[in-house]
Amino acid sequence: MWGWFPPLLVLIVVSAKILSPAFYQRFIFGEQGLTEQLTALTALLAVYLGVRVVLLARQQLPILEVLWLGVATLGCVYLAGEEVSWGQQLVHWQTPDTFAALNHQHESNLHNMSSWLNQKPRIFLELWVLVGGIVLPVWRSLTNKALRPVAGFAYWFWPGRECLPTALLAIFILFPKRYRQLLELPGLLVEVHWSELQEYYFALFLALYLAVILRRLQCQPSIAAGR
Repeated sequence: MWGWFPPLLVLIVVSAKILSPAFYQRFIFGEQGLTEQLTALTALLAVYLGVRVVLLARQQLPILEVLWLGVATLGCVYLAGEEVSWGQQLVHWQTPDTFAALNHQHESNLHNMSSWLNQKPRIFLELWVLVGGIVLPVWRSLTNKALRPVAGFAYWFWPGRECLPTALLAIFILFPKRYRQLLELPGLLVEVHWSELQEYYFALFLALYLAVILRRLQCQPSIAAGR
């Protein structure tokens, strides 16, 4: 699944835009569209996996690893909550005046209030995906150096090679848009909301990462406990 499943959404989105722009606009694009909803559901799946990971890690790993995995899980909670404005997009409540005054989209979320709650965490996540999801797996494959439990904290911090296809999509899906803006090139033949797709692939990457960590904890408890 980690190989063929990740490209499915981008294929569906691009195909919908080509075959029926009206269908794309109604069912794919926007906060109630397929991409946003799948991002929230995938982030919730990552939260579930993260909770299981932390519960197991408390029994098997040193405190530093447990803290990191807890931070990763909280990041998934934040991503899931922000995707649906902490339930506002589902229940459609009125934005409190406090949020409306600070939030430039007048929604009950935090990422539209400050770059420290949006762009900057996103940059750190993107760097981690780039290095841990692409650079290191390719380097390990070329040098035949597998990541093993004896690596200590690194074994639990860095993603497995199963995350590579999703990492490639998460990083490179914005490249056409970025290069077009940088070089002032004409528009792409097919334009979709690429940043929405990137958010989905970030959520999928986190879910796969935590699934890999969960498998490591379940398959090698004696090694982890013996550290």
